[in-house]
Amino acid sequence: MDPIVKKQALRSFTYGLYVVMCKDDDIVNAFTANWLTQVSFEPPLLALSIENDAKSLAMIQHSQTFTINVLQSGQKELAGKLGKSYLKHPDKLTGVPYILQQNNYPILQAALSWVACKVQNTVPAGDSTLIIAEVINAGILTEGDSLTMKEAGFRHAG
Repeated sequence: MDPIVKKQALRSFTYGLYVVMCKDDDIVNAFTANWLTQVSFEPPLLALSIENDAKSLAMIQHSQTFTINVLQSGQKELAGKLGKSYLKHPDKLTGVPYILQQNNYPILQAALSWVACKVQNTVPAGDSTLIIAEVINAGILTEGDSLTMKEAGFRHAG
């Protein structure tokens, strides 16, 4: 397989940009994600891929909960800020307003919408872990268009 062609083909896939937030004990973290999709209507299930060395993966595996926040078009800077590693930037949420829904579900106040999720299953997936989660609550904060990888100019493909 030609690695350049593979990378170009994978980069042609369309993705949104989301902020996944989690709370475990007293720590709240967030990361920018794009490998996310709905996989079932009933029950409403989502699949999310998280890199194995991410701080949030361990937090989500322990708490069994997380929130997906849909970013608005034009929020590239916020996506970039929250996309930084927690281990290198533990204060990346400073100045980023969020609330806690039902004490465990952080909701980004600048998001278009959010869904609160409860982990149902995890599957090893190479250098990542695939999390299957049920949507247990949702909300709309404002109207608008969602931020996409293409608009942000971010590129991620192996």
